[in-house]
Amino acid sequence: MPPKKKIRLIHTSDTHLGDHLGHPVAEEAFQAVVEAVPALGGDILLLVGDVFDNHRVSDEVLEFFLEHVSRLDIPAVILPGNHDLYDHESIYLRQPFQDKPPNLHIFTQPEGQILSFPELTLDLWGRAMLLHAPEFRPLEGMPPNANGRWLVALAHGHFHEDHEVDQRSSPIYPEDVEGATCDYLALGHWDRYVDLSLGGVKAAYSGTPLGPSPSNPVRAVNVVEMDPEAGIQFRQVSLAGWAGKKLP
Repeated sequence: MPPKKKIRLIHTSDTHLGDHLGHPVAEEAFQAVVEAVPALGGDILLLVGDVFDNHRVSDEVLEFFLEHVSRLDIPAVILPGNHDLYDHESIYLRQPFQDKPPNLHIFTQPEGQILSFPELTLDLWGRAMLLHAPEFRPLEGMPPNANGRWLVALAHGHFHEDHEVDQRSSPIYPEDVEGATCDYLALGHWDRYVDLSLGGVKAAYSGTPLGPSPSNPVRAVNVVEMDPEAGIQFRQVSLAGWAGKKLP
């Protein structure tokens, strides 16, 4: 196997496109993400669930998303979450996605699958969410990291704190994170950024890129540096410099 390359991931989640009432700045925030990716030197864009708010959003919203993704020169990867489930009504089965751009990749297997990017010496693993329920364990079945590439896992679900009594849907427990075999765990579902690294596993919720209001429409993305010599580092990078920009 070739040695691992130094790569940079752009990790985000919970854009909720199509919810013009509850998330009125979703389209502007997603556009800022796309504009920022090449400027940040990203090698791959990870969209970890709830890209869309529900399965009833219009085709125009889907076409907006696909058009912007097609402008990227790097792969973009979607893990379906609880708002954009990969079930029989899934957005990702609708007509616009039949002609998706070749750089867009979607997890479709609820039992888990690997998407490989040999040019980046990178494997991604994730479980497409079929049902948002307590019995769905987002990290169940993660394979060992045995082929010499980077292994990054994507998971959309609720991190269960030790003090929580009621079981939430799609739970992720501390032992799930600490026992993960991946080099980095990209999490979605929480709107806020949280570093959840445990043991030797680097893990984080990216938080949403959406700002709180039309006058403050963007927040940040998580930029993940994977270096075979220096290890893995990640940081939040503000999207403020790209708010309101128009793509050519």
